[in-house]
Order: sequence, then structure tokens, then C-alpha cells
Amino acid sequence: MVNKKNSPHFMSYLPQSSRAGCGLLLAIVGLIGCSSSPTPNYYTLTPTVKPLVSSNVRVIEVLPVGLPDRLNRAPLVLQDSSGKSNVLDNERWTSTLAAELRDGLSAGLQQKLGAVDRYSSGMTGGKVSYRVATDFSRFDIIEHSNTRSLMGAMNRDIEVAVAWIIKRDDPARPLNQPTATHNAVLPNRQLSCRMAFTDAVGADGNKIVDIVSVSRQSLSKVVEAIAASVVATEANKAVVMEGVTCS
Repeated sequence: MVNKKNSPHFMSYLPQSSRAGCGLLLAIVGLIGCSSSPTPNYYTLTPTVKPLVSSNVRVIEVLPVGLPDRLNRAPLVLQDSSGKSNVLDNERWTSTLAAELRDGLSAGLQQKLGAVDRYSSGMTGGKVSYRVATDFSRFDIIEHSNTRSLMGAMNRDIEVAVAWIIKRDDPARPLNQPTATHNAVLPNRQLSCRMAFTDAVGADGNKIVDIVSVSRQSLSKVVEAIAASVVATEANKAVVMEGVTCS
């Protein structure tokens, strides 16, 4: 004997009104399932920096940054000490991480130097500008799975390794460039720098908002270092900043 309730054609045994009611019930259950999906949270990396008292730099050009593919996505990526990655689909940057870093650098440097970013403003040439090419080999959120704080929170760090090149572009430079001397200010000087550091998230390492806050602080450190190297390039001086190596 066929068990009608367990039969795949069970609906065909029901009256039309019952079949309509079952169909409506299934539709409602489906809608409830869809509506229960969590809404993603979105974050931005815009840093906060203090402007310089004075700066002769008026035009910069912040190029798109280099970033490993494993990090260049909108969802936040947590990595443990063993190399395992955890992609947080419901905790997201407002754009890809590379775009967040470029936009954050641009905003921070404009605020720090009192300059205009020619790359994003559409400004034409004709003025001395400072091109900034940046490559992040690391901007990782690292969680130490075997270590917890006294409050039970996961210990997490932001690990940053970044290199950048500053190139001074003077449209009025002479065709025959002068030979470098001790006090000469070359029309098109180029400076290469790098730095690496780690910022601890602290006791509230489980909270995404604290991870984002420390990420902003880390980007602010990079902005401060790049701004110092731009000013040094403009003044034809060496960069003197702890943790920063230039050549």
C-alpha cells in the first residue's frame, strides 16, 4: 500500500483548495528563510591625521595601490598564525581593500599636506606635483588562536608592510638636467621608502569595530610616513622618521 503522505506526488492527492493552501504555506516559509539572512555591516578606512603647520606641496598624485590578491576583496579577511583565512562575508569594507587604502591615503595626504590629489580631481598639469606609488605587501588582520586575553577576547594584530616611491614632477624642468651636487635641488627627484610594523587590537579583539579602528590607526601611520617623505623630497632632504628606511 502506498503511503500518500510520503509519496512524491502527495500534492496530487489533495483537493485543489488544499493544494493552493500548501503552496501558499511553502511560499511563506521560503520568504521567511530569505528574510532571515543577516544584513552585512560596512566599514571605511578613512584615517584621521593632523595637518602640517605649513607645507609648500600643493599638488599630489596618489596612484592605485598594490595589494596581494588574497586581501583585495570587500569582506574582511582574518588570518591565523597557521595561515588559515576566514572571510567574513557579513563584515565588509565599503569597497575593495585596495580601493579603501588608496582613497584613505589620498584623503589623509590631502589633509596632512593641504594639497590637491590630481589623480582623483581631474586637475590638469602645469604645476609641480608629487606622484605617490604605494605597494602593500601586507595589511593583515592576524588572530592568535592559541592566545586569549584575561577577558577571554582573542588577541589580534594588524600587520603592515608597505613600500612607496615619491617622484617630483616639475613641468618647467630644463631639457638638460644639472649634475647632482651636495646642495643641488634636482627638478625630478625620486625617493624610495619602506616600513613595517604591527599594531595590537587590544583587549577587545573580538569586536570588529575595534579591528577597524586599529586598521585606521595603522593607515594613519602610513599617511604620516608618506607625507614626511613627500616633504623631504620637496626640500631635498633626508627622511628622518623612526621605522622608515629611504634611499
